[in-house]
Amino acid sequence: MNVLVFIDDQHRADLLGFGGHPLVKTPHLDALASRGVYFNRMYTCSAVCGPSRNSFMTGVYPRTHEAHHNNVEFRRELRSLPGELRQAGYTTTLFGKSHITSHLQRQFDQHIEDHDYGDHLDECGLAEHQSTPLEHKNFYSFESQLPDNEHQEVWCANRTIDFLRSQQAKSNPFFTWCSFERPHSPHCPPKRFVDLYNPDDIEVDWEGYRRFEASRLMNRAMIEDFWKIGSVRHDPSIFQKAICRYLGLISMIDEQVGRVLEVLAQEGLADETIVVFTADHGDFAGRWGNLGKNVPGYEDLLRIPFVYYDPNRLGDGGRCVEGLYQNVDLFPSLMQRLGLETPPTVQGESFIGALDGYPGSTRHYIYAETPSVKIVRSMDWKLIFYAAHPDRGQLFRMGADPDETTNLWDELAYAHIKMRIFQELAAWMVRCEQPTGISDLSGEYVRSRWHDWLRTQPNNAELQIPSRSPAVHP
Repeated sequence: MNVLVFIDDQHRADLLGFGGHPLVKTPHLDALASRGVYFNRMYTCSAVCGPSRNSFMTGVYPRTHEAHHNNVEFRRELRSLPGELRQAGYTTTLFGKSHITSHLQRQFDQHIEDHDYGDHLDECGLAEHQSTPLEHKNFYSFESQLPDNEHQEVWCANRTIDFLRSQQAKSNPFFTWCSFERPHSPHCPPKRFVDLYNPDDIEVDWEGYRRFEASRLMNRAMIEDFWKIGSVRHDPSIFQKAICRYLGLISMIDEQVGRVLEVLAQEGLADETIVVFTADHGDFAGRWGNLGKNVPGYEDLLRIPFVYYDPNRLGDGGRCVEGLYQNVDLFPSLMQRLGLETPPTVQGESFIGALDGYPGSTRHYIYAETPSVKIVRSMDWKLIFYAAHPDRGQLFRMGADPDETTNLWDELAYAHIKMRIFQELAAWMVRCEQPTGISDLSGEYVRSRWHDWLRTQPNNAELQIPSRSPAVHP
């Protein structure tokens, strides 16, 4: 089987037609979901582009790959999804936004990235049409003046289509990562996508905005702290228009997904290609009167869209999976589906069992983080821990009617719940700290994929597993 992954940037999970959103228009993604499976509670482990994408590729959490920010490198070698598939004989290609480490980029046989798009605009004399002086005053939102066929999303889809039409795509199985820049700001769709949405249809919830601003513990970074309805009280339509342009970008991406899938079928590849659609993280996109991100921990930022379509699974047909899952689970799931061995470094858990309805295949908790903020979520509760002020934090009741403005952190009636989740957070942090080597003085050995893998490496063939570590002598 081939694998084609579509990923966009900063897409709130419920902003999909099949997800029940009353406004957004995504007919091509709706059609894909009607043939496949939609995961309703898929989460990223970081609401920052680079860390999330690196976790998709490696199957490990940011605290393990240590690339907590954009455009930084790994400090250790990690096995990766493109690397494993390449070793198994797959042609690996990446088209569009990268935001992954150079170590991961080298695992792709071909990668044409966003800086190549910038070069393309320069060559066409169109670079000045990418922005406008009004960006900062309007939440980085404006109507693009680029010709329709020169937008970055069209360019990204075109590069993917060129590959699908090539002989290379038919010579070997392929793993293709089609990565759209939007709906990340600047929110700049062409006019025909702006016109899809009416600003008067965007609800302005002043009471929700007030509750959120009163309850949150952190300020947003730099200029993003002004990306909210309260900063344009003199003219709320500025905010409403920005939300419409955000939705317009989602519809534009949907159209490009449809173009790529049409070519996939035309080239006779559709029946042998697993298709995934997802995002690196979410966006407030109008909720709580906010736009953008940079307030760690909230559902709008951590929950991501996730559609999985396998042409060999004829019974899926639009089914929705309701359990908890994470982006680190994509790597082991694809490896299991393709009959390949999951590397021992991977911390994610395969969701393939969930597709067949096996009991216990869902997670009990999901985890997300920045360097100083740690988040644990169960089906019923969410805890957000701020290392900068450990005596303060957030405890939210989730469940069927989640409320992320009523903080129960200091309520004695919920102290036992807070303690239980703290214990789970500590256990997760310990599990994710990977050793740089194995010491004879490290206590009792627990059989693990890590140790089995180490024994297969050069110079480790004679490594023995003692029943317990030898005594420590001064």
